[in-house]
Amino acid sequence: MKLLAPATLLVCLAVTGCSSDPQADYCEAVEDHQADLSDVAASDDAGAVFDALDDYEDLAEQAPRDIADDWSAVVGPLRTLEEALDAHDVDPSTYRADEPPAGLAADAREEIEAAARAVGAERTVDAMAAVEQHALDVCGTPLSR
Repeated sequence: MKLLAPATLLVCLAVTGCSSDPQADYCEAVEDHQADLSDVAASDDAGAVFDALDDYEDLAEQAPRDIADDWSAVVGPLRTLEEALDAHDVDPSTYRADEPPAGLAADAREEIEAAARAVGAERTVDAMAAVEQHALDVCGTPLSR
């Protein structure tokens, strides 16, 4: 019987991490990602936001229910834009809608512009504001400094 308790603990750790407070785990993740997100926020590079996507996705996966939909509304459009730019071999750091790269097909430009509009859409902007506010209000720390 003494072996059962350690075995149960190992299973618990392997399967769930035995977290008793998902909110605390999420807030810890916010703190863990804060330095990377601060670097992105401080960057003058328009393409730097894509450097934050892995951090955003990790936070979205760990997000409590009350903020999970907002994280999805942030990550989804950004990932779609990244994929559109990648599919057409366009550098997000230098792309300008008013001066697209020479040789970019009209349908490719349309796809990129549609994805960019989704990133700038009210729902995405509001969702980003919500996850930032949640981090401040609930975790007591901003996503970036």
